Amino acid sequence: MQLHQMRYVLEAADKKSFSSAAKALFLSQPSLSQQILQLEKELGVPLFVRHSKSVSLTEAGEQFVLSARRILNEIDQLTEDIKKYGLLQSGTLRVGMLWIAGYLQLPRIVTDYHKKYPLIDYQIHVEGSKTLFHMLDSRAISAAFVTLSPHAVKQEEYYYHKIMDDSYVAVVSSAHPLSQKPVLRISELDGENIVMPARGSTFWQDIQRVFFDHQATPRVLCETSQSDIVMQLISQNLAIGFASRSIAEKLLPPQCRIVPLEVQLPRPIYYVTLNELLEYPTVRSFTDFVCSYSAWED
Repeated sequence: MQLHQMRYVLEAADKKSFSSAAKALFLSQPSLSQQILQLEKELGVPLFVRHSKSVSLTEAGEQFVLSARRILNEIDQLTEDIKKYGLLQSGTLRVGMLWIAGYLQLPRIVTDYHKKYPLIDYQIHVEGSKTLFHMLDSRAISAAFVTLSPHAVKQEEYYYHKIMDDSYVAVVSSAHPLSQKPVLRISELDGENIVMPARGSTFWQDIQRVFFDHQATPRVLCETSQSDIVMQLISQNLAIGFASRSIAEKLLPPQCRIVPLEVQLPRPIYYVTLNELLEYPTVRSFTDFVCSYSAWED
């Protein structure tokens, strides 16, 4: 049984004539009659009583029309519902955000996209970069904003778009002698109290490598990626901390100074999704929106 055969039966039942139905469907009358006859043979029961100039439904035909009309209405509704995904009038966009996203005004991207496509549902997941990549790989989210070392970018599976260049700096209490340095040498951190980023963060591995290369062994006061806690500890001159320059400039306490590091530690912010997810209208549209977005830089 084919959907077009159902439609032929419904048209013939409405018109009570094969010839009138064929005309309305832009078919030849013999073609329509043959299609309905094939359907009746497949079902093993006649759907119509043929009169000289008209047709009428049999009891089986009346039941067929009731069911076929319901089925075709549901198919038409299903078609309309699915079309809404392509028209960005339906669907759910699941976006991963960094803990520091608020400081970087990244949520504004989703907010402005929502203004453009208000019928799409949104879910925001706030995690660290490693967790966000795991969530992306498991399809728990559709896209994410992450920090990533440039050498770690892998183009095979992922689509990347760099939205911000940044780098790490030291943040030092003004009461500390090292705060007066124009550039902080890594060797000068040997034996100093420091606040390390959380062990699971990308930067933890980078800074550990730098300390090892420069044979510096600072004392770790604590490990945290909570920027406000880091700034509080530094402001009390309990330790030297690290932050991206963009975050440091926004959160810097009055009694602290930003001191550049002698070693460049890039901390670019990327938008990332899986290449295969770009086939989905919502992901493709959001990706295009992010790539052309500039308001967050204002």
